[in-house]
Amino acid sequence: MEIFCLHQMEQHTKNTVNGAGNTVIFFEKDHQKKWVEHTFEPCAALKPYIKGYMILECAENTVIETLPSTTFSLNYILRGSIQLTQPDGSKVKLPQAVSFGITKRFFEFTFSDFTTLFVVIFHPGFASAIIQKPLNEIFEKFVPMDEFFGAASNTALIEGLQREHSYEKMVDSVEQFLLQRISPDRLDRSIYDSISTIHAHKGLISISTIVAELPISRDTFEKRFRHLVGTSPKRYAGIIRFRNLFEQPLPAGDLTAMALRAGYYDQSHFIKDFKSNTGKLPSDCF
Repeated sequence: MEIFCLHQMEQHTKNTVNGAGNTVIFFEKDHQKKWVEHTFEPCAALKPYIKGYMILECAENTVIETLPSTTFSLNYILRGSIQLTQPDGSKVKLPQAVSFGITKRFFEFTFSDFTTLFVVIFHPGFASAIIQKPLNEIFEKFVPMDEFFGAASNTALIEGLQREHSYEKMVDSVEQFLLQRISPDRLDRSIYDSISTIHAHKGLISISTIVAELPISRDTFEKRFRHLVGTSPKRYAGIIRFRNLFEQPLPAGDLTAMALRAGYYDQSHFIKDFKSNTGKLPSDCF
């Protein structure tokens, strides 16, 4: 679950959190902010893998809708509860320790009164250094972390975090947990270079162009990308392209300008994609 900065329905912002280089936008159904978020940078040893940590404290029952995300995260619910709204409107309570993969669509969460959430956000592709499961199997899924680290380890970590009296000590505890499980030999430099290329072009680049610069075939590249990143390179570029809409100023109400800036060929395709990704029309948000 990727939550770092607020984007109210009627305004549009660009933020970077603690130098983590991570702009994350979501919609809150109520216009009054009901939570406090604390962000932290990873230690030097984990900086290549981790974008940052966030501790979110929600005092009141709050509904939050997230935008499509390009990152894998580990989420620890230390107090209270969080429910995920299913497409049919039903709600599912999330486990205390749960991972979340890349997503191309929006999700709605209900935070109970007095919820505390600790989130570890990985750089795209780098979760493979700690998660042995192919990340494309986690696409748009919440997976209990018991599948990765074992129930006893997760329970011990959560109970330890609940006993800590400072956020800094919480971060230290999580980092010790991660450092014991990182395996750098699972990384693939060509995949991370391609991710950087996609971001540099704001998602507006063909996969053929990326592969032309790599010493591997397209089939091999796409297979590795799905396995290590969590989705296909084409879909990943599409998520980057869409998120770029929210990370730059655009003429208010000018849907054609928005569509062209994001690389869409016509307004109708843009509106359809926007609705699919957010559950809203562009006119509701800009």
